[in-house]
Amino acid sequence: MDLNKLKAFVNLSKTLNYTETAESLFTTQGNISKQILSLEKDFDVSLFKRAHRKIELTEQGKLILPYAQKIVNDYTELTDALGNYQQVHNMTINMHTIPTMPNYQSFGIVSQFLHDYPAVQMQLKEEESYHLITSLKSGKCEVIFARTFEFDEPKLERIVMEDDKFVAMVPNNHALATQNKLDLADLKDEKFLILGNSTNLYLPVLELCQRAGFNPDVFYEGTRVDLIMKMVQNNMGVSVMAAKTAKQFENQAVSIIPLTANILNKLCFIRVKGQHSKANNLFWKYIQEQVGNDGGQANSRIIN
Repeated sequence: MDLNKLKAFVNLSKTLNYTETAESLFTTQGNISKQILSLEKDFDVSLFKRAHRKIELTEQGKLILPYAQKIVNDYTELTDALGNYQQVHNMTINMHTIPTMPNYQSFGIVSQFLHDYPAVQMQLKEEESYHLITSLKSGKCEVIFARTFEFDEPKLERIVMEDDKFVAMVPNNHALATQNKLDLADLKDEKFLILGNSTNLYLPVLELCQRAGFNPDVFYEGTRVDLIMKMVQNNMGVSVMAAKTAKQFENQAVSIIPLTANILNKLCFIRVKGQHSKANNLFWKYIQEQVGNDGGQANSRIIN
């Protein structure tokens, strides 16, 4: 029995929506449909009633569901137990991070930790911020380095490393390039070049614009800061970006201007509460000693 079919069935029995299940399992709607049809063929049953674009469990589906849930749960517990055992006996930390981590002081602290504890290995993987919390909760990594805005995750703990704000970026020949501070409303007629929805900066930038009284004309959205910077340099539009990220790409062709109203955000290390490997605990204690904070549970907020 293919466990992925059972996972798809269990998830779909909750959502009753192929699109939501596909997004939850990081696959396509078509693949979910194939898995359900294959499972029905395996059992020689019909699992869902399909009518008027809605689905619901059949009586046979309801009968099979608790057994499928138990199999999926047992397998998850088995893999978690094996993973925990291996991590305890393994001095490797699997960390996922936002692509811009080298721009922050946290990268230097990680490097110093690895120098001070040569027996520990660190596996770093870049991942768009939109997926980091999901990867952590699903056990794909042990620690993440992420940008947080509102943080309400009772099953997670974090160490706040530093704060960041947003800035405007305009070409150096722009009429507002010499301003010491900028009201975002002054850019309402500009074309905007911004980081897209796969990052967690997209919605805050839209919120800043809306608070300034306009919806931005988004000319480009993507994931590459360097490309956005070059587009600004070439007078293709303006951008709003995290200040410390923008600082790394600062040059004479672009003016970086603080905003009169802002949204504070925090750069953090985050992990799931509970038992961890020796290496993970060594790293967590080391970071706490370096920054001297207790996990920074305060929410970010709009600031002026």
